[in-house]
Amino acid sequence: MLYGPADRADGQLNLFGGLRRAMAKCGYRDVKEFQKVALVLDRA
Repeated sequence: MLYGPADRADGQLNLFGGLRRAMAKCGYRDVKEFQKVALVLDRA
């Protein structure tokens, strides 16, 4: 569950795969940088 194994590479079947994919998609290299992200909500 945490590390895999998973037969899909998109991170839906393991926690760390999903975290790695989300960080890569947002352009962050490590968890420290990812934790410092400001959250902006748009209520349009």
